[in-house]
Amino acid sequence: MSFSAELPEGIRSRLLQAGFFQRSGARFYNSMFKRLNDGTEIAIFDYSWKASRRRREYYFSVFWAYCEDLRLPRFRLHPEVPLFHDVAKAFGMQDINFENHPDFSRRYLLRGEDEAKIRLRFHPSFLNFLEQHPPCYAEGFGPQLVIWRDYPLVTPEKMADWLRFGEEWVQRLRLRRV
Repeated sequence: MSFSAELPEGIRSRLLQAGFFQRSGARFYNSMFKRLNDGTEIAIFDYSWKASRRRREYYFSVFWAYCEDLRLPRFRLHPEVPLFHDVAKAFGMQDINFENHPDFSRRYLLRGEDEAKIRLRFHPSFLNFLEQHPPCYAEGFGPQLVIWRDYPLVTPEKMADWLRFGEEWVQRLRLRRV
């Protein structure tokens, strides 16, 4: 993988054009990038943004993939925050749950524009995979997938595991050829 102190402008542009990471004062740094034999582009990097009112800075470790075979419906996945999300759901916030995967549905809040297409992509083997790992955040749209986790950041010793975890997401979310 190629290392850069800053995220390459091409990746940053794609992220912002797709509507990801659009906080003011955001920083993208410590990036590593590679292109796989099948044309998939992968990057891992750190991201931070500062909340102006709280004067607090938030830090994230990010996995990004650009793969034409993804063609993802727009979705957003977050770890469930029971009290906060219960109140929000009472006021109509969407949460896509899976009856046959109550652990996933209890651990995650899944939202998106096209529930039917999202349900097809979050197939049982993918849900099983997610249930076996610590919760993370993710967004997808078209050929792009972004996965991140907040504190603690991924350490250099765990970077290879983080990369494999992201690559596994890409493989499981690719359109399956029938």
